[in-house]
Amino acid sequence: MKLNFSGLRALVTGAGKGIGRDTVKALHASGAKVVAVTRTNTDLVSLAKECPGIEPVCVDLGDWEATEKALGGIGPVDLLVNNAAVVIMQPFLNITKEAFDRSFNVNLRSVFQVSQVRWAKTTEASRFSVGSTKGAMTMLTKAMAMELGPHKIRVNSVNPTVVLTDMGKKVSADPDFARKLKERHPLRKFAEVVPKRRRALVTGAGKGIGRSTVLALQAAGAQVVAVSRTRADLDSLVSECPGVEPVCVDLADWEATEQALSNVGPVDLLVNNAAVALLQPFLEITKEACDMSFNVNLRAVIQVSQIVARGMIARGVPGAIVNVSSQASQRALTNHSVYCASKGALDMLTKMMALELGPHKIRVNAVNPTVVMTPMGRTNWSDPHKAKAMLDRIPLGRFAEVENVVDTILFLLSNRSSMTTGSILPVDGGFLAT
Repeated sequence: MKLNFSGLRALVTGAGKGIGRDTVKALHASGAKVVAVTRTNTDLVSLAKECPGIEPVCVDLGDWEATEKALGGIGPVDLLVNNAAVVIMQPFLNITKEAFDRSFNVNLRSVFQVSQVRWAKTTEASRFSVGSTKGAMTMLTKAMAMELGPHKIRVNSVNPTVVLTDMGKKVSADPDFARKLKERHPLRKFAEVVPKRRRALVTGAGKGIGRSTVLALQAAGAQVVAVSRTRADLDSLVSECPGVEPVCVDLADWEATEQALSNVGPVDLLVNNAAVALLQPFLEITKEACDMSFNVNLRAVIQVSQIVARGMIARGVPGAIVNVSSQASQRALTNHSVYCASKGALDMLTKMMALELGPHKIRVNAVNPTVVMTPMGRTNWSDPHKAKAMLDRIPLGRFAEVENVVDTILFLLSNRSSMTTGSILPVDGGFLAT
């Protein structure tokens, strides 16, 4: 998954070592101009030699006044990574004022300050911020997303486990500590990246998100099996993407699905995208609507994932599964009772799959989009009054485009997310943060 940040200027805090340093190097390699902030000048000197052209800033972010002075005239910034942090470990009963103040000042207060300095006067649309988060940072991230969204500034956090930086290796050097921590990880490992070539299967591949995912995977070099219940859609897809392997089956039919996919061959990547949305008021829900919704939106995910995962395990290879869920899994929507319930169940199924398949090196995650501007999405949300009620709850003030969802799916399938499993990843413009 190649990234291109040419023409953008990035600022990274905690840039001297570990995650921050590697982030600077990756951004620099991707074409960005990078401002590297750290409190250790020797780290900046060595980083500048390694990445000629970066702009070093030496400042202790625990010092409010010094930070204001160092960054107040830093100039335009398009990308911000709030990575700087300190880890001061003390038993609860022995926590000192100095340790608390230092941790709070660097890990949280400096995020307020640096983010304020950079975004207070920003009005352009292509801005985002990412922070390595601890405790209070999670809610701060959501509050920032809600308030900065109307200015087209996206704010997210990443929550890593132990990362094998130099500091991470020291922390995990105790074999007993490392063993106990790994036992709590379904993947049984700390963070690393191992690239491989893959064969993918996508359900609901005839239209919308599924079809675009097939196109993107094939463009990225994957061999793709496209599953849809509509033959005409598969025929046009094969014409558009020669080499795609079409499978026509109604996933609501357990026996037909078993027959169609039992000999599909080795699959390394699975996208469970097929779904139906049958909208009825709660008091008018029919047995047919309930059965169809759960058969496609949940039961088919179990069946297809079992077929694929058993194959991965038998071959002894790692794999990745992405379930396409919805923001409706976590927010009630009028007339969506069955749909919301099926997607809520899918989120929990995703976590259970991650837990049980993790030891086999199979990662399972979900993406949870808001309204997506597929042809069906444009039709269903063409009423301005209806659309406004939803858009008013989305900090970014817009619905998702298909590529927004596809890019997230590709990330979760790729080795760039090799330490991510069991996650429920919103692609919702901040809807779930409000």
